[in-house]
Formats: sequence, structure tokens, C-alpha cells
Amino acid sequence: MKVENKINYKKIFSEWGILIVLILVGVTFTFSNENFLTFSNVINIFRQMAVTAIVAIGMTFIMVSGDIDVGVGGVACLTGMVISLLMSKGIGIFPALLAGIVVGILLGALNGFLVTKFNLPPMVVTLATMNLANGIASLLTGGTAVYGLPEGFLKIGRGSILGIPNQVWVLILFAAIASVILNRTPFGRHVYAIGGNKEVAKLAGIHVKKVKIILYIVSGICASVGGIILSSRTGSGQPTLALTMNMNVITAVAIGGTSLNGGSGSIRGSIMGAMLLTMITNGLNVNGINSYWQLVVSAVVLILTIIVNRND
Repeated sequence: MKVENKINYKKIFSEWGILIVLILVGVTFTFSNENFLTFSNVINIFRQMAVTAIVAIGMTFIMVSGDIDVGVGGVACLTGMVISLLMSKGIGIFPALLAGIVVGILLGALNGFLVTKFNLPPMVVTLATMNLANGIASLLTGGTAVYGLPEGFLKIGRGSILGIPNQVWVLILFAAIASVILNRTPFGRHVYAIGGNKEVAKLAGIHVKKVKIILYIVSGICASVGGIILSSRTGSGQPTLALTMNMNVITAVAIGGTSLNGGSGSIRGSIMGAMLLTMITNGLNVNGINSYWQLVVSAVVLILTIIVNRND
């Protein structure tokens, strides 16, 4: 009997495609401009991509379960405004940071409650809470930015340890914890099971509603941490600080291999997706091309990813 050895190219590409694209993009920009691969620019790329990657970690949990959270930008924005306003009023850094995390927890819990309790579409719910968060952020200061933040807070987004930006260390910590939870715990297996088939997961005894609420809280926390780092890096709280975050994060997770239908995906892939988007933006800037092309590139990449997922 003849045994056919078939190579599963689709599986190979899904696992290694993003890495191949990363290398190709890096090589292309390196040849186009010698400043792209300098040590300082590489560090700058990691600094820029850290926020997107951190928020993408929370989004990965959501999308693996088959849902989506389009409100992370609103959570990040409101978090930045709340902590900046508190610190400008003399509140200490640590209490302000805790308040910021609470913002993410509350908005995440609200999303999870509305989605699971009333069986509402996740996109509609999170879009509504995004507008809610953005509205509150603008109301807090009448739409104006808050400056004059303490130096200790600014070090979060501007400082470094051993030459590596602080936000990259935060990303490493979050990625390590999230990878263990998603790949090596019963909770992680439940997330994949829900994304694969929610009804079968219920029959298997998985408390789907409880798991989903936890996932939205995780997404909210990651978005809040992203908002904290953004505010620290810019030295301000701004109502429009995270306008492009939703698109960047969702695109990063999608091109990183997480199925838009749920059931598959990885933290590693999402981080590489964030790296790819940041490399493209940085490469455009280094070559003197308008950075607004990032929006065009993100949109095109996301559309292509949706098409690929649809035909999968």
C-alpha cells in the first residue's frame, strides 16, 4: 500500500507565516534605510509596540473564545484620564494606578455582564461601552488634556531597566502569565473549548457565562495597563489618546493567527502581530513616509485576514 506524505502548507504558514513576514519586512526596511536596524531604533520599535501587544494579550483571550472587544481604546483613554486627573489633584501614584485598574475591571465586567446576561452581540456592547468611556473621559475635564504629572509616574513609560524599556518588561510579565494560563491550565482549555463550540462546552460542564465575564475583565485590565503606559509616555491624560488602538489591537491578534471565529490562537502570535504592525509604521517613518499610512495598512491587512479566515 502506498503511503502519501502530504505537506500541510496551510498549517505551516499559520504557525510560521507571521515570523516569515516579520523577517521579510525587517529585511526590506533595512535595505531601504540603514537607520532602521540601529540599536536605538530597534529599542524604539519595542517601546512603541509594547502597548499594542499588552492590550492584544487581553484581546487574544476574548477572540479565542469567539467574541470580540472593540472598546479597548475607550478603556485605555478613560484610564489615562482618571489617573492623570487624580495625580494632578495630589493623589499618590500608587492609589491613582489602582483606580485606573479598577476602571478596566468595572468596564470589563460591564461588558461581560451585558453580553452574557442579555445575550447581546459583543461588538455592539463593547462599541457602546467604548463611547461611554470616551464620553466620561471628555466630561471629566471638558475635553481638555491633563498635564503636569509627577516624575515618578513618567518613568513607567519613559524609563528602562538594563537598557530595556519598562513597558517591555511589563509585556514580558503579562505574556508569560497569559501563556501559562491559556496553554497550561483548565481555564485556558475552557476558553478554547468555548471558542470551538459554545454549546458543546456547556454540555461538557463548562460555565460559559462565568468564563466570558472573566475574559472581558482580563481584557479591561490589559487595556487599562495600556492606558497607564500611554499616559506615562506622553506625560498627559488626553480624551483622544487611544483613537487607533482598537484597529491596531484587533489587527495584531488576527494576523497573529487567532481565528476570527474563535477556537484557536496564541499569545505569541498576537505579540508578533503587534511587532509587525509597529515595524511597518516605524519603517514608514524612518523612510519619511506619512505615518497615517499605518491606518491604511492596518485596514488592508485586517480585510485580507478576514478573507483568509472566511475561506479557511
